[in-house]
This record gives sequence, C-alpha cells and structure tokens, in this order.
Amino acid sequence: MSDPNIVDEPEDTRVERHASWAELFFDLVVVAGVAALAHVLGSGPDLAALGLYALLFLTFWLSWTTFMLYSNVAAGKTRITRLLIGMFGLGVMVASVPGVAHSVLGHDGDLRPLTVFAVAYIATRIYGSKSWSKGEILLDFPVVQYSAGLLPWIASIWVDGQGKLVLWAVGIGLDLLLILAVSGDKIVKRIQSKFAAQVTTRRRPRPDADLPAIRGVSVDPAHFSERLGLFVIIVLGESVVQVIDAAADAHYDAGLLATGIASFVLLAGMFGLSVVFGYAGLPHLRAGRIPARAALGLHCLVTGVVATVAVSLSSVVKHGSDPLSDQGRWLLCGAIAAYFALGVVTGVASHSSDLQRTASRIITGIAIPLLLGLFATDVGGRTLVVCMALVVLAHLWFERRLTPIRGHV
Repeated sequence: MSDPNIVDEPEDTRVERHASWAELFFDLVVVAGVAALAHVLGSGPDLAALGLYALLFLTFWLSWTTFMLYSNVAAGKTRITRLLIGMFGLGVMVASVPGVAHSVLGHDGDLRPLTVFAVAYIATRIYGSKSWSKGEILLDFPVVQYSAGLLPWIASIWVDGQGKLVLWAVGIGLDLLLILAVSGDKIVKRIQSKFAAQVTTRRRPRPDADLPAIRGVSVDPAHFSERLGLFVIIVLGESVVQVIDAAADAHYDAGLLATGIASFVLLAGMFGLSVVFGYAGLPHLRAGRIPARAALGLHCLVTGVVATVAVSLSSVVKHGSDPLSDQGRWLLCGAIAAYFALGVVTGVASHSSDLQRTASRIITGIAIPLLLGLFATDVGGRTLVVCMALVVLAHLWFERRLTPIRGHV
C-alpha cells in the first residue's frame, strides 16, 4: 500500500516529469509573496525601499528554490508534508513583509515584524536544507544544503535597529558568494578524499563498504525548466492582478482603457519572450546551453525585475496621465532595460544570438528605455507605458521573423 504522504508517479510518466499537484499548490505561495513585496515599493521607490525589496526578495526566492530543488531531485518520493511545512514557513515570511516595510521605511520602531521574518526564514531554510537523503550532495546548487549564510540571521535576533538589516544583508551576501564559489563536484571529491584518508590512517582499515555513502545528485532538466517557467508565469499573473486592482479604484475614461491595454500587452509580451521564445522563464535562453546554477541566478534576477514592473504599472494606472516622479520613471524604465539586458546575457551565453540580434536587443531593449528614463521628465506615465509596450512588441516581432540560430549545446 502506498504512502499517501508521498507523491506517487506512474512508471510511464517518469520519463518526462511534470510538476505535481503538490508542487503546483506549493507554488501558490509565490502569488502572496509578490503581492506582499509590492508593499515595499508602494510607498515610494527610493534607494532604501529598493534595497529592502532586493533583500526580502532574495530571502523569499532562496527559500522557494530550496524546496523546488528538493522536489525536483526526490521526484516520486517527494513528501507532501515537507512541501506544506515549507509553504507555511514561506507564508509566515510573506505575512510579515508589510510589517517589516512599515517598520524600516516608516521608522515606527516596532521590531517584532523583523524578528518574526528572521525566525521564519531561519527555520524554513534549515528545514529545507535537511530535505535530501543522507549522503546526497546537490551538484547543481549545493548552497541550499548549507546554513553558513544563516549565522548572521541568527545573530540578528538579538540586535536592535538597523543592525538587523546589516546582518541580514551580510547573510544573503554570504549565500550569494557561496553560490559563485562552491561547486558540488568539488564538495563530493573533498568529502570522499577525507574519508579515504581517514581509512588509510587507521591500523585496521575498514572495508570500503563501511565508508559513508556520498554521492552527487543532479536536477531533472525538463522538470527544472518547467518549475522555473511556472514561477515566472505566476509572477506575471500576479502583476496582472495588481494592475486590475489598481484599475478597479481608478476613474473610468479612455486614458484608463489605453493604460490597461498597454499594461496587458507589456506583461503578455514578457510572457512571450520568457516562456514562448525562452527557456526556464528566461528570455532568449535555449535548453542545455548554460549550467543549472547559472540559470538559477539569472532566474532570480529576471523574476525580481518583472515584479518591479508590476509596481510601476499599478502606479501609472492609479495616477493617470500625470508624469511620474523621477524615482517612479526610473523604476519603470530601469526595470524594462534590466529585463532586456538579462535577455542579452542569456542570448549570448546560450549561443542563440548573433551580432544582428544582440545589437537590435541592446538598441531597442536597453538604450531606448534608458533614454526615456533620462529625458522623458515631462512625459505622462501612460505614454511611457505605451512606449515600453511597443518595445516589447518589437522584440516579439523580431523573434517571430528571424530564423533561429542552431548553436552548439
């Protein structure tokens, strides 16, 4: 009799895995996460808000990635209870985000939301890091199995004021450093060499069978790309919801209709570039061209940028044809430019971009938004959104017209 707490997959479906119902339910927490993070930038996208947004987004993404990779590797042995507990931990983090934003940006002095967020993050990451079987080392992203980056977070529980945020940033920075510096293959070789050295130094060496079983495990590429793509789709879907919520409270006129259409075209166009013409939710990427660790890093940046676009679109819908503030204009134009800059990186890295493609993407996707950010000081927000939508449509037109490049895998 099968365990009801384990995701069962028929044998004939394991050749090409897809996200299970449990994984799809777990991913719903992303909707709440994106909505909560919008509160951070909603009060005004200054440098403090952007820094806090980046910090909180990275913690949320790292926690989600830990459980996503666990279910990817565990496949049919994924324990539903573990996903649900991880989902609850992420939910607690999300619920405390508005309080964290109000405490830090509003300077109300209430540190309880920060403590709740830190404890929830620490508990979720530690619990997620214990998901793998004993002796398994995740070759593609080993940082999710180690807790060195949590030490500053633990120390922050007993620190007051801005010191908490400084320690949080140190902890996240340490995780990012480990992502770049730590290789799963090297970890496996180092541990195996250590055990072998211990055996040879003993007077009576044990048989090899008595050595601890250490093995590297890798992600399922198809399932991996699907989960990353679903994350991007969820972020885009929540962005649509934010625009709709803003339109529901706005004055109905032709300008609102034009803004709504342009916003929808912009978000739908990003879906096309990231999912239809991309891979793993990354624009211009091709399957098997870059390592999973690099794809995860780019995925974090792309989803963070897409979420910021939603905040800008909601602001334009609320304020109508008025020119955006300098900060609001740069948030919109900078986010679009960053999205296409990441697309240029993925296109070059995956050998899916020749000189013509790269030049056109830089000129239309990066240069135009940046020029608008610099000089469109008196241009209405609605006009800027229409311009950004046209940029995305131009890229979609290029993708449909140009012949795909057959690069080396």
